[in-house]
Amino acid sequence: MSKPSNFWDRHGKFLIALALILGATSFTMTILSRVLEQDTRPEEPEREEYWLDHEETNVVNILAAGAVMPCEEDGDSPFTELGVLVDNYDFSAVTYHSLVGTDSKSSFADEVCGASFNMVGLAYPEVHDSGKEAIDSSMNYWNRSSVWISGTNSSTDEKNQLRIFEQNGVSVVYLSYTDRLNEPLPENESYLVNVYNDEKTPLFVNKAAEQADLVIVSIAWDGGQGALPNDRQRQVAEALAGAGASIIIGYAENAVQPACWIDDTLVFYSLGNLYSEAEAVTDRIGALGAVTVTETIYGDRHRVELTNPKMDLVVSVPEEDAYAKVQFLSRVRQNLETGSELYTGYTETLQRMDDSIRIGGLR
Repeated sequence: MSKPSNFWDRHGKFLIALALILGATSFTMTILSRVLEQDTRPEEPEREEYWLDHEETNVVNILAAGAVMPCEEDGDSPFTELGVLVDNYDFSAVTYHSLVGTDSKSSFADEVCGASFNMVGLAYPEVHDSGKEAIDSSMNYWNRSSVWISGTNSSTDEKNQLRIFEQNGVSVVYLSYTDRLNEPLPENESYLVNVYNDEKTPLFVNKAAEQADLVIVSIAWDGGQGALPNDRQRQVAEALAGAGASIIIGYAENAVQPACWIDDTLVFYSLGNLYSEAEAVTDRIGALGAVTVTETIYGDRHRVELTNPKMDLVVSVPEEDAYAKVQFLSRVRQNLETGSELYTGYTETLQRMDDSIRIGGLR
């Protein structure tokens, strides 16, 4: 049997070399394994920063009134009771059924402006009865005023111009038309009055709707003094609504007619007379309409919604040797002959096409 020392002497170097080789091999394999593991491991996606779109909300309140039939008397403002009310609305529209300087004094138009109405429609069937010079004279007054006007024009360029106004972040176009004229326009003066055209007018309204958040269309049409709109009124209203009108403010002579929705368009078929010196009390009654418009902007999304439509009735109460006073019918009905019956009848009329339209609450 060999001695241990002899064995180590003969084989020690070999064993040491073998141990070093095995150790180096193991180390190398570990390093390679880790490298391969890193190469085959799926890459972690880069972290992305996510930003929530900022939501912006803009709100405006709209007030719509009927027609003003000016008189030649002088006196204190006929709109004293409405002054504070109108001030509460961002946009307030009225039709001025007269040519300033020809059919009425500028002092009465001053009262309308002083009552804070800021949108005045000038198109109505009789507007061309006195001819071009009378329209030009009236336009001279309104162009010097601070209100936004539509309906009569001084040139073709002015008629075709799309004027956009803005309040509280909401852009608005206001347009005034008449569905007919007593006296036809000469071919070279067709620009004078905005006369509704079944083909051209909806196209212009659609153009306005593409550029503004809100399109308000005022239109004078034949309503036959009926409590309900006739077929022509409905046809025109549907065309305007389909073209993009947001609110339609109708005027049929001496008639108060219902309000209703055509899809998302609010239609006041006829608001009657805001101011009149007529003998019959029924010709001195008008309505006011109001609605809240909310524009919501969220990223690249945009939505405009009309909510809370409501109406109320007014009446022009005659004053001796002075302007009549426009007052709420609900307040003075007890002082008028058959006033209570008139109030009940007219409120029923306003809701005949949509009983969700609220009566009262404008003040």
